[in-house]
Amino acid sequence: MQAEKDLDDELKDDKTPAVVERIVTDIDAIVRIVRFPGWQNTTGGEREVQKSLRKALLKYKLHTDQTLFDRAYGYIKEYY
Repeated sequence: MQAEKDLDDELKDDKTPAVVERIVTDIDAIVRIVRFPGWQNTTGGEREVQKSLRKALLKYKLHTDQTLFDRAYGYIKEYY
């Protein structure tokens, strides 16, 4: 999907492991389930997407990487 590729490009750099594609796929799948029109404008919507993103990152033990979380969430907020 184009969104996956764009998020992948946004998050990776020269030192990024190949696991990024799997992480992006997981994030994309979760976000598509929990988002709804205008979610960015509601506290509940933002909270649910953030929670889902953190859960997706936890699967890869990346849930404590705040920079990664912020970059991914910023992208999701803008493009989903």
